[in-house]
Amino acid sequence: MNLLLSKTIEKKILENYIEYQSLFVEFQSKFLTGLYSRYKNLENGNLVLYYAREAHLGVLRRKDYDLNCNLSYERFWENYNEVELKRHSIIKIAEDTSLPKETTRRKILQLTKNKMLNKKNKIVGWLPSEQYKENYNLFIQEEIQDVSRLISFVCTKINFSISSELISNEIKEKFSFYWFHYLGAQLQYLKMWSIQIKDLELVFIFLQVANLFASKVKKKNLSHKNLYVNPSLLKDFISASISATSIADITRIPRATCVRKLQILVDLKIVSQDKISKRYYMVPSATSENLISSKMTKKVVTLFSNFFFICIRALNAKGTM
Repeated sequence: MNLLLSKTIEKKILENYIEYQSLFVEFQSKFLTGLYSRYKNLENGNLVLYYAREAHLGVLRRKDYDLNCNLSYERFWENYNEVELKRHSIIKIAEDTSLPKETTRRKILQLTKNKMLNKKNKIVGWLPSEQYKENYNLFIQEEIQDVSRLISFVCTKINFSISSELISNEIKEKFSFYWFHYLGAQLQYLKMWSIQIKDLELVFIFLQVANLFASKVKKKNLSHKNLYVNPSLLKDFISASISATSIADITRIPRATCVRKLQILVDLKIVSQDKISKRYYMVPSATSENLISSKMTKKVVTLFSNFFFICIRALNAKGTM
């Protein structure tokens, strides 16, 4: 039954792929923008996510010994203060994030120096300052709302009626449970693209082009299969373009870096540049290329379908649907 529902979610997303992508690409773009802005690059952000997920796992482990443990958003920092940090080897972290070992070591030292990570009893962990906690409380509430809207969309497609507001309240009530699984999905997403492209900034910049494209093409509501069998269906939307300056403004990545990375995407024939306006647009045939192949995009759908399934099963058990 569990497998059936998970596969049902995946099937519905693939059937409504373009409509889903118009939401998901914007969602991921916003998520990565926040990550880049807070930690100055995505490799740093990837490592902080790793330690943050471990923090939520530590809180969840407390429930093994106390069934009445309050996992709520309001109690998160209080719960986490009581968690004993676990030591993680550089090799294990590098394997889990798909970052080179020496890069992982250097970035962790840098994050510790900048107080984004800290040490407790000589063990590195996610031990934010009070100022960071205040900022975290602001952006995480917005992120909860974004996650809730995406889950609500998926619920609609599988004929489960539940508002994003109810989902948001449930996530806040069982915050560490939901956020552990959410961060796990995001870490796997970053790992998949790190292996595929080996440059997360390239993915981040491409998402800005894809986001504009998806917002224009969503009215076609093509399935995943339609999109890959006949990418020419998208040719009427190549006018959906964006400038390097706009991408730099959205992502906070320096414009010169954006221009250089966009040229890589042009060379890979994933995006193209208008010779007159100098703006960039997605090439419809890019969907047939290896970097964003049917197999790769299907893996991303499977990954998040599993996350949606966990959330929907928990919501159903709670009796909110």
